[in-house]
Amino acid sequence: MMMTAMGNATGDTMKKLTIICVCCFLAGCSGVNRAMQFDPKVHHVRVGDTAYRVFEHPKENVIMTTPPVAGAAARGFAKGLTLGLANTMPSEKVHEQAARDYLDQTGRSHCKITKGYLVVEPQYEFTYDCTTEPDEKKLRKTES
Repeated sequence: MMMTAMGNATGDTMKKLTIICVCCFLAGCSGVNRAMQFDPKVHHVRVGDTAYRVFEHPKENVIMTTPPVAGAAARGFAKGLTLGLANTMPSEKVHEQAARDYLDQTGRSHCKITKGYLVVEPQYEFTYDCTTEPDEKKLRKTES
């Protein structure tokens, strides 16, 4: 009788763990699916000591930032080692700085970052708006 109760409890636990694992896998896949929509060309932008990878969406005004693969893996390992207690991922603010620097370096310093959000750790997306004219164009118009 005792074995049956333990067997059911173990079976229920395994079912719950399976459901959790499937949900986590699917959440990770959604981030990968989104990443596949971006231009595969990788741009590198340095923020502090880290060279962030930056991807640009070909049809939307969206930039995705992520730390280097090795750094992300090491941070993920550290987070897992501490059972999720240690927040080892770079903040949204750091990712936004990488996006801002990328826009500046590609001649779009006049563009404004309008929104940022976490896609899946450690990937962030930032939308931007370039409808305002660069200062140089404004000056040329007033001089004419």
